[in-house]
Formats: sequence, structure tokens, C-alpha cells
Amino acid sequence: MPSSADPVASAAAVARSLVEFGVSTIHEALGRRGLMNGLHLLIGSAFAGPAVTVSIPAGDNLGIHAVFRDAPAASVVCIASFGQGAFGVLGDLLQAAARARGLAGLVIDDGIRDVAQLVAPPSIAARGISARGTQKRRVLGIGVPVPLGGVLIRPGDWIVGDRDGFCVVPA
Repeated sequence: MPSSADPVASAAAVARSLVEFGVSTIHEALGRRGLMNGLHLLIGSAFAGPAVTVSIPAGDNLGIHAVFRDAPAASVVCIASFGQGAFGVLGDLLQAAARARGLAGLVIDDGIRDVAQLVAPPSIAARGISARGTQKRRVLGIGVPVPLGGVLIRPGDWIVGDRDGFCVVPA
């Protein structure tokens, strides 16, 4: 068991335990709270990590570029978008940037693109797939509470995702 003096090892142990329990069990243990709606694990396998949040306007992915600059390794970037799945806000280039940062997962309240080229890590959950491109003009917020899949996610909450769904464990 990792020492509490080693926060990186402790966080990795927490992430492994959450993945082993799985979303269904965690959702039940939380009193059936925190389950996100409308998202699907499209790339990769089960993941867990602390949330890093960003809110972007519909059809604009500048905020994703910005949040990746400082997102710590093993975190889960939660991207709230007003696009409702109409835009491919993340593709192969942004996923390569996420992989270089060592992110555990991406949870996107919009679509992804370049699907044939996307290979985990990190795992990607999204509303669906859309070839429709984006602009890079505005960011609504980074490191702020965001609604995603009908659940409010705060920076530092733990996000757990698998083929059953996605759940928020409050920090």
C-alpha cells in the first residue's frame, strides 16, 4: 500500500481501486447519484482520475488547447460544451497532446472526430462522432465547476468511466 507521504502513488492506488469497483458499483454506493447521461466510452478502456475542467462554446475548441497546457498527468479532463454532439471538438492532434501530458481520460459533452486515427491512451468518452470542425476563438472557463452529462463536476472531483457509464465521486 502506498505511503500517504507519496501523493502520486496514493492517487494511482485510488484510481486503480475505482476502476476495479466499476461505475455501476460506485453509482450504487453513492446513493445512485453522480451518474452522467448521454456519454459513451468511444476510445480506450476503463479509467479514473481527478477532474480538470473546462467550459467551451459550441463549435470552438480553444479551451481544450488551453486546458491541456497545465493539466496534470493522470487527471481526467472534463470538457463541457454547448455543442451537444454537433461538433468534433477533439481529433487526432488534440489526443496526441493529451497523450503527451499523460492524461488518464477525456470526458467530452460534444463529439469527436478522426476516429480511425484515435488510439488510447488516453481513453475518450463523448456524446458521439462528428466530422464538423471547430474554431479557436473563445474559452468560457477553466478550472470552474461545469455541467457535464447532467451532473455538476468540480475541479478535483474523481471521475470514473467504463463501458457501463461515467460517474462523479465528489472530492
